[in-house]
Order: sequence, then C-alpha cells, then structure tokens
Amino acid sequence: MPAPSNDDVSSMKLQDIMTNFSSSFGWALAGSATSTKQLETMCDNITETGHGMWATQGLIPERVVNPVCNQSYSGPNATLALPWIVYYNTRVFSTQITGAFAPQNKSADMEYLCDNLRYRLLDGFGIEGATAISATCNAAAQERNPRPEAALAMIDKGATDAYQDALSRLYGFLFASSACTVSELGDYCAQASHQVASWDKMMLNGTLVEEVLCDVKTPMSPEGAKTHFREWMSKAFSAIVGNASNVDGWHYWLCEHLEADSMEAVGLDGEAISAQVCSDAASAAVIS
Repeated sequence: MPAPSNDDVSSMKLQDIMTNFSSSFGWALAGSATSTKQLETMCDNITETGHGMWATQGLIPERVVNPVCNQSYSGPNATLALPWIVYYNTRVFSTQITGAFAPQNKSADMEYLCDNLRYRLLDGFGIEGATAISATCNAAAQERNPRPEAALAMIDKGATDAYQDALSRLYGFLFASSACTVSELGDYCAQASHQVASWDKMMLNGTLVEEVLCDVKTPMSPEGAKTHFREWMSKAFSAIVGNASNVDGWHYWLCEHLEADSMEAVGLDGEAISAQVCSDAASAAVIS
C-alpha cells in the first residue's frame, strides 16, 4: 500500500485540528452558560442555530454540541470546563506545530523543536507543555532530553495576553456566527454581560468576548465567519510559537524554517505568521 501523500497527511491534520478545536469551543460554550436552564435551551437550539454556520467554517458540530448537551444534567461549570479546554487546545497546537514546517526538512526541524521548546513557556499559555513537546519529539523519532535551562525561561505576559485575546476573539466570533437573525445577536449580547466571569475562569478575556459579541450587528456571511476564524486561529498560534523557547536565535530560526504553504494546509494564514516571526527576528537582531 503506498504511503499517504503530503496532501493526505495535511488534510488528516486539518481534520484533527478542527475536531479538537470543536470540542474546545463546545466546552467553552458549556462553561459559559449562566444557568442550567440556559444550558438546556442552548442544547435544544443548537441544532437550529450553530450547525449550519459552524459546519461551513469546518467545525464538527457534533463535537461542539456534545459538552453542551452532556452538561445539561449537572449545570454549567467554568471550572470543570477549563481542563477540557486546555486538553483540546493542546492537541490543536501540537498538530499545528508538527504540520507547520516543510516536509523535506521535517525530521531535523522536529528534532530542533524537541530540544528547544520549553515546558514552562508552553504551560504559561494554557498548553500542556509535556504533551506538545512529546508530539515534536515523536515526529522526530527522538527521545526527549531533560532541559535544565528551561527553569530560567521567563513567561512573557505580553505574549500570553496576546494569546488570550486571540482566543477570546476566536470564541466570540464563533459564538456570534451561529446567530441567524439580528434579534438573536441582540440576545447573545444581552446575555454576554452575565457570562464575563465564567469566560474569565476559562482563561479567556471575558470582557473582550462580550465586546466581540456585541460588536457584531448583523448575521455573518460564511465567508466573513471563515475569515475571522482563520485570522484569530493564526494569531493564537503565532503568539505561542513566537514565545515557546528562550534559546538564542529562536525567532531567526522560526523565520528560516516555518513554511507558509505547510501552515496554510493546516488552516493557518501562513504568510501572516511568517511575516510576524521574521519581523520579530529583525527586531531581536537590532536589540542584540
């Protein structure tokens, strides 16, 4: 049987990303409900509202619905939802990072990531560092090395805030995209102020989610929804990857090795991410 082509592998990776992200978003919805009643209503309505638009954006509606409808029995709980959001977002990032490099250099690039990604820095983004690093080491077929210098890695609050903001906008636009009418959008906005505290507990910027929801005044077109999804998913990835190591020359290495086409194939804006890391590399060169 022939080995799968690079296109097949990318398509499987993208499917994997969308499946895991759908579950992450579903848990964020479930955790943000203000009452068991709202959760039950969300579960009942979700078939009519979200399915069409979420599927158009490449999400897997059944995975979004699952946490919302299963939670109906125990009531909404942001604290319970958070570990699941971390779990699924970790798998999204792990698949993105292992798919973002040129196939011909992949083993060497994965080896470099395996050696130089830092648990502590990834953990600061709400990503399970050990899981993500294991994914790169497995892709390089290399045992993981202990990283004594990782203890010195300082989490950059500006970067973790940028990631939190990107994720908050991503969830906000996804939620808003499920509205089919202006009055539904109005209902989402009215409800949002009661959900801010729950979103905050899920490592999001609740005020920003509310702002995004209330700024959308007319139902989104499928194209508009997809554009927002790609933009904020890319900004979230960019915030993590640019700050996932404290090794000298990290941004320069990313600028040289991340491949736009490979990133596009896993649903990211490869050109924008490449431009960002290369700009960071140029800034780092000036500072040093």
